Amino acid sequence: MDSSQTRLLRIAAFLVDALTISLILILPGAAISYGMTWTGSPRWIQLVWWVVLGVLMLAMLFRDGYRGRSLGKQLLGLRLLTPKGEHCGWGRSLVRNFPLVVPGWNLIEIVLVLAGRPRTGDRLARTSVTEE
Repeated sequence: MDSSQTRLLRIAAFLVDALTISLILILPGAAISYGMTWTGSPRWIQLVWWVVLGVLMLAMLFRDGYRGRSLGKQLLGLRLLTPKGEHCGWGRSLVRNFPLVVPGWNLIEIVLVLAGRPRTGDRLARTSVTEE
C-alpha cells in the first residue's frame, strides 16, 4: 500500500505528464489545423487531429521508458523500479501504461491509485513506484 503522500505524488506526477504531453502536442496541432482552415480541406484537418491523438497515445504509453521515469515522476521525486531494482524500460512502460488508454480499465486504475493500491498496470509490468 502507498502512503498518502506517495499517492498524492503519483496523482500529481500523472497530471504533470498529461498536461505536458497535451500542451506539447495540442498547441502545434491547433496551429496547423487553424492554418489549414484557410487552405486545406476538412479531411486534412481531421487527419492532423488523428495524428496528434495517435502521438499522444504513444507518448502516454512510453512516458516511463526513458530512464525509468516520466517527467512528472522526475519532478516530484518518484522512481519506477522493477523487482530487481532496475529502471522500467520501454517494454515495461508500454505494459504498465496500456491499461490507462483502455476505456473502462482506466477507471479501475484510477480507483486503485486513489485507494493506495498497486495499479493493475504495475502488477502486469512488475513495477513499483517509490519515493526517492
